[in-house]
Amino acid sequence: MRAAELGAKVCIIEKRLLGGTCLNIGCIPTKTIMRSLDILQEIKRAPEFGIDIGDLKVDIKKIQRRKAEIVLKLRQGLESLLKSKGIEVLKGTASFSDSQHIDVDGKKITSKYFLITTGSMSIESDTLRPDHNLVLLSEDLLRLDKIPKSIAIIGGGAIGCEFASIYNRLGSDVTIIELKEQLLPKTDKEIARRFEASLKKKGINIFKGARVSSVEAKGSVSIALDSGESIEADIALLCIGRIPNTAGLGLDKAGVKTEGSKVLVDEHLRTNISNIYAVGDVTGRNYLAHTASYEGIVAVENIFGSPCAADYSAVPECIYTYPGIGSVGITEEAAKESGIEYSATKFPLAALSMAHVLGETEGLIKIISDAKTGRILGAQIFGLHASELISNFVIAIKQKMTTKDLSDVIFPHPTISEGILETVYRAR
Repeated sequence: MRAAELGAKVCIIEKRLLGGTCLNIGCIPTKTIMRSLDILQEIKRAPEFGIDIGDLKVDIKKIQRRKAEIVLKLRQGLESLLKSKGIEVLKGTASFSDSQHIDVDGKKITSKYFLITTGSMSIESDTLRPDHNLVLLSEDLLRLDKIPKSIAIIGGGAIGCEFASIYNRLGSDVTIIELKEQLLPKTDKEIARRFEASLKKKGINIFKGARVSSVEAKGSVSIALDSGESIEADIALLCIGRIPNTAGLGLDKAGVKTEGSKVLVDEHLRTNISNIYAVGDVTGRNYLAHTASYEGIVAVENIFGSPCAADYSAVPECIYTYPGIGSVGITEEAAKESGIEYSATKFPLAALSMAHVLGETEGLIKIISDAKTGRILGAQIFGLHASELISNFVIAIKQKMTTKDLSDVIFPHPTISEGILETVYRAR
């Protein structure tokens, strides 16, 4: 769309559905389901707020139907928007013939520039392979029309933990199996530790430092660990990571350099071939939809507009569990490893009036700042509205603000957001 606004003639080749993973089998459908569960949770807690409600019934088929309707509506809106900008959409599978041409199911297309945005796909291995019946990928799980009594989730990253939160709230017996010694391995250790304690308190079983040696699916799923332990569940979710989706693209014919399955790009999102650019998951930089959107704009600005370099100093990462996590910039561990003289400041959400009003006191806000200058280097939020609140710190880091700068801002009271003010005020 940005390329079209800059005057380019644009054609999108898509072999499945416009909107990709995020819209169709990722962010949007999972968050739609989570919204239903947020309401469920509010209703279950209604007696705490002086409201008595009778028996509850969860209709998973209706939840799935609402999810499908929202995804369809958004995809149709996207299709209309592309059409309004004069962008051609060609359904098919593309492969480079050389650096100037691609083949789309037998049709040859010539273009001055190409932008590779083929995303990523779920990792599988010889031991861990889905059968799409009992051993599922996340997209399979999004189609389930019944609630399993038990589910084993292989992989304790963001996707695994989000689905653990979903099925825990639906009443399933949930087990997470994580290879590393920490859930959410890239997350600040203190936040991850508090998050794990929260999951355990909700009844979720957690195995860390656990390697799966075999998965047997016959009527139910039996998972054997290297430790000798065995886990039984009705179904299993396999989410051990994602890899760039470059198979069959013919990148070698175009001369595009790769590292494994990653497309290598420079700071302008350009490959080693001057007219070919790549953005999003396919570069392997990070697997976030908002990063891909940002990179897409940077790429076309470099092609048709003003030269600019991608800036990754303030990329927010959000995990939509209950409670959720939002983070941006560096963690305390990264600060230590880099030798930065830093200050770590924390503020508990339980100290906020609005947290008590809402009945959501779990969590904290943590910031990492330069000990000498006070410049904000990183922030983590664990708690209610974390994914919304983190944007305050995204702006602060992007604008190179100090804790003093942010503490001079007036936040509304009573809100959860004023926890940001309380935290930076303590860090001045």
